[in-house]
Amino acid sequence: MRDFGQYQVLFLAETELQLLAQIQQVPVTEYKTQRRRLALAQAPRQQKRRLHRNPASTIQALVNQHTELLSVLESQALKY
Repeated sequence: MRDFGQYQVLFLAETELQLLAQIQQVPVTEYKTQRRRLALAQAPRQQKRRLHRNPASTIQALVNQHTELLSVLESQALKY
């Protein structure tokens, strides 16, 4: 609820088969869209947690990401 992207789904089912039938009614595209939104909303919190638990490897991963992005941008600039 903190990130306004999550929501709770309540199912009214008496058996597992009824529950499965209700879950299968959710369109796959809608499910994937909501999962992406949830992942994006959770990313900053996960990054903070990684930084707190293992700062050295987290910072190294950020440096590596930055280096990769720079090389991609430089290669794109050379094409033009």
